[in-house]
Amino acid sequence: TSKKEVVKDDTAKAAWEQAEEWKRIRKQRTRLLAETDWTQGADSPLTSAKKTAWATYRTSLRTLPEDQKSKTKYSDITWPTQPS
Repeated sequence: TSKKEVVKDDTAKAAWEQAEEWKRIRKQRTRLLAETDWTQGADSPLTSAKKTAWATYRTSLRTLPEDQKSKTKYSDITWPTQPS
C-alpha cells in the first residue's frame, strides 16, 4: 500500500502572503497616484514650486516598491508625506 501524507510548504505560503501584501501596497500606491494626477496638469492652479513638490512626492510613490522591497507587510511601509 502507498502512504500519502500532506507536506506543509511554509516557504510557498510565505511567498504567497508576501505577494498578496505587495498587491495591496501597489493598489494603494496606484490610488494615491491617481488622486494626485491633477497636480501635474498644465492647467493646475498650483505654483511651480508646489507642482515640483507634488512631482517629488509622486516619484517617491513610484519608487516605493524598489525603495522598500525589504518590507514584508503593508503595515511596515513608510508612505511618503503629501505636500501641503
